[in-house]
Amino acid sequence: MTVTSQPSGSPVPRRPLTRRLLATLAAAALAIGLATPSLAVAATSTPSPSATASSPTLAAAPAGNGILRPGEALTVLTTLANPGGATVSSRPATLSIGSAPLADDASLTRWLSGDTSGVTLQQLATGTLDATAPTSQTSVTFTVQGTDPALAGRAAGVYPVLARTNGEAALEAPTVIVIPADGATTPLAVVVPITAAPRTRGLLTANELAELTAVDGPLSAQLDAVDGSLSTLAVDPAIPAAIRVLGSAAPPTAVAWLQRLLALPNDRFALQFGDADLSAQIHAGVSTPLAPTSLQSYMSANDFTQDVATVATPRPTSSSEPGQPAFPDLGALLDIGTAAPNVFWPATGSVDGSVLSALGALGTDAAPARILVSSANLTEAPPTASAASSGVVTAVYDAEISRALTTAAGENDTARRGAALAAVSGHLAFARTGSPDRPVLAVLDRGTDRSRVSLRATLGALASTPGYTPTTLAAIASAPRSDVSIADAAPDSARAADVTDLLTGEQTIDRFATILDQPELLTGRERAEVLQVLNVAWTGDAARTAVADHRAATQTTLDSVGILSSDFRLVSSSAPLRPWVRNDLPWPITVELRTQPDDVRLRVQPSTPINAQASANTRVEVPVEARIANGEVTVGMQLYSPTGEPIGARQNVSVEVRAEWESIGLIVFIALVAAFLGIGVVRTVASRRRARAAMDDAAAAE
Repeated sequence: MTVTSQPSGSPVPRRPLTRRLLATLAAAALAIGLATPSLAVAATSTPSPSATASSPTLAAAPAGNGILRPGEALTVLTTLANPGGATVSSRPATLSIGSAPLADDASLTRWLSGDTSGVTLQQLATGTLDATAPTSQTSVTFTVQGTDPALAGRAAGVYPVLARTNGEAALEAPTVIVIPADGATTPLAVVVPITAAPRTRGLLTANELAELTAVDGPLSAQLDAVDGSLSTLAVDPAIPAAIRVLGSAAPPTAVAWLQRLLALPNDRFALQFGDADLSAQIHAGVSTPLAPTSLQSYMSANDFTQDVATVATPRPTSSSEPGQPAFPDLGALLDIGTAAPNVFWPATGSVDGSVLSALGALGTDAAPARILVSSANLTEAPPTASAASSGVVTAVYDAEISRALTTAAGENDTARRGAALAAVSGHLAFARTGSPDRPVLAVLDRGTDRSRVSLRATLGALASTPGYTPTTLAAIASAPRSDVSIADAAPDSARAADVTDLLTGEQTIDRFATILDQPELLTGRERAEVLQVLNVAWTGDAARTAVADHRAATQTTLDSVGILSSDFRLVSSSAPLRPWVRNDLPWPITVELRTQPDDVRLRVQPSTPINAQASANTRVEVPVEARIANGEVTVGMQLYSPTGEPIGARQNVSVEVRAEWESIGLIVFIALVAAFLGIGVVRTVASRRRARAAMDDAAAAE
């Protein structure tokens, strides 16, 4: 690695745009103190949009999350990554800085996305990137002293910085440094989601909970990151519910995690169960967002006794007889601690006027609804994060800050995370430009692939940003509000169609569940799964696949009860049909078997009540009576629930009627017996007559 710094020279004119490659937004940066004079951290680079997967890429990362105070040295790590199969030769590299600060947030976004037009750069330092072997990377650290004329005396602002390689196939990596401004501190609140990865099952399993809440698990990492901060937590209530339904069988790490969550002093609000997509539901015509109805099917009586019912349940349950299970009610299962009511966070970018008005109507006088809205959904940037639209209270989070913050939290590579945090610092600097004391709200958008280090580094950098003081969502909500207008947005019609399809399937399950003594065992599970499939993290093809998988699972449930039968031969005037009722459900069912022959030659009992055992086949006897004629008769059989809903597929059984064979055989037998008896009598009488005649003849002869 070669490191070279030099005094600044004259401005360097920009080359034509056609000779510049787009650089990565997630350029490398360093997660060390602002005063560190040099860096020796290896980093990987992110390909620019114009680069192929095998093309070398360049990344630049300023130290200290891009914050440069007057008099401090500027240190930038520049890394060339080579994912290809050929060695990249050694090449010179330069570091330049803009002669003037960027004008506004929009120009910052353009610069980081690779649009360097209109920017005049001044060269700061040169260096050499050594030859880079395939699938490896090489770095050079540029260090420019704070006394350098190019840095000394610069006014506060956000300055563009560019690292560039010269020679064959020049590469560029834009980033920024921020010279902080003095003035009143700005309140800054951040919302952090506490969620798990999306799934199609209604609740996390015990094995999944054990993995997620382990010391190095994602859920543990989320609590580690927010512990000690003022972050407002957006908690998916399906996670505490998944722990509590296991009762005494809950993994110890999951119970400890839940107790830790409840003990945190952070402000919080509940996401919808499974973090379901609120906007998609409203666009599908659902006036009140869906909510879980019952989680009874996930609980086992063996895991709930009066001695252990409160292990994972923070408040008392309903009383029960000694020794009987004391199941927690739905409210206890979903409890996330002391939470703000009627706070809604739709998927980023999905809010329009219809969503806002529908969610706003869910509030009360005592607890008005508050909707988190991205600034990208407004017609113009609001003067403050506390706002209202058409009388509905909105908490407006900065779209650019939140996007860069989410990128940083998702980067497990130190350099890329630091580059994203430099972008965060730039956007935060512009957020104070209009009114330094106006509250700013940012969100760490949903995501589950975040390490403990990434989350803590991201939230720590946010809390230490110059000019800002941490605050909460509740504090922003109490600030004076400004009026804002929601921009028109095309709803996601495909996702709304998914909601309609899922609700249609749920209605079918509701009718099917009437075969159970407790229909909520089935309907509650179905609602939980529907909400999980509507998780905002399901997008694109993954969302279509999740819906298709759930549709297949719904059909499997509907096919879990049916009739097993075969053709039958009736050789007497009466005998029972003996079909089986198949029940693959884990609960006993009550159904009615209705039979209907297609011919009057057979009389069948029209209705037979059946109590079928769980996960078993139950034999049924249906009385059948044949009439005089013989022949083949088709008997239709259909199961019905106690409420008259058809269950399973209709079955047709062919019955071969030979009901008169028995009578005819008896008559023939009697006739034969009578004939033989008659013949015997006739022969006996004739024999006696012949004997008497012989005796008479003998007497006469004498």
